[in-house]
Order: sequence, then structure tokens, then C-alpha cells
Amino acid sequence: MDESIGIRERARGALRVELADVALRQFEDRGYDETTVDDIATAAGISPRTFYRYFGTKEDVLFSDLPPSSIDLPELLSEHLARLAPWEALHQTLRNVPESVRAQRGRWSRQLRVVNTSDTLRAGHLEQHLNLAQSLIPVLSPRLGGPAALDDLRARVLVHAALTCFDTAFSHWAEHEGDIEILEAVDAAFSTFSSADPAQS
Repeated sequence: MDESIGIRERARGALRVELADVALRQFEDRGYDETTVDDIATAAGISPRTFYRYFGTKEDVLFSDLPPSSIDLPELLSEHLARLAPWEALHQTLRNVPESVRAQRGRWSRQLRVVNTSDTLRAGHLEQHLNLAQSLIPVLSPRLGGPAALDDLRARVLVHAALTCFDTAFSHWAEHEGDIEILEAVDAAFSTFSSADPAQS
């Protein structure tokens, strides 16, 4: 890669992070629904047009790298299914998310607290999870070993239950940061349904 291109890309990445931090502070101070792109641009000392070079919408500031969509989970689930039962494979797949980006967990908790204050954002977060579920179900279904139609149903139930466990644990941790570790919350949520593996029933 041309060195000048690498420098520009790093500079662009740094500005994107800085802009996201400014936007997050605005959301926390003013409320997400009350904050406009113009407000964010003004606070960052840029034009709205420049904002849109980095984010398609103000919602993208929160969702572009909000876990678990920031990780290639279908591939990770496939790897875990090679050696683990379905529910435990889902557990370990989603457990990998906070482990892999531990350094950003403070920002995660702030983002999720903002998401939980807005009906619009909660709906967007649900849509994100539904899209993620659609990518995981075809990976899990063939590993359940029963009639195809029932395996698809069971895979849907297991995947949605796993994502609910992750999301509930993540929200609980964000609201109680300092009292509980995120991995502890994830493990506790999944252990609630520790007998969910078809192989154990």
C-alpha cells in the first residue's frame, strides 16, 4: 500500500472516532431524538456535509460497531459447532464479542444506555438482531440432526434465545457497570438455559 494512502486512511479513521465521540456526548447531554446532525456537526466544528462522509445517518454513529454486529459471528459459530453442543456453541460465540473488543467496553456501555432511552433506537437495535439471527440460523440448523423443518424451527428458537440472553446481559451490565463484569453477566444469562441443548434433552 502507498504510504500516503495509509496515512490518509489512519487520519480518516481517527476523525471518524472523534466524530462518534462528539455525537455520543451530544446524545447523552441532549437526548438522541432531540439531537440533530447539525448539532453534532456544530459541536465537532465541521459541516453537516462532512458528517455524512463518515456516517450515513446519526443512527449509524451508534449501530455501525455496536456489538454483536461488529464481529463475524456466523464464521465463529461454525468453528464452535465443530466441537461444542449447539447452546454452548452459541454461548461461546457471543461470549467472544466482549472479549475481542475489551478496550472499548466503556464506550459500549455509554452507547447502549443511549439506545435504551429511545424507542426509535430500540427498534433499530431489534432490527439489527433480527438480521443477525438470519445469518446464524442457517449455520446452526444443519447441526441439530433431526427433520429439516423441525431443525429450522429449533435453530430459530435457540438463536433468538441466545441473542436475547446476550442483549439482556449487555443491557444489565451497561446499567450496573462497576458492579458486574460483562462476561459474568453473559455467563449468568446463558446458564439460565444451560439445559437448552437438544443433545442433552
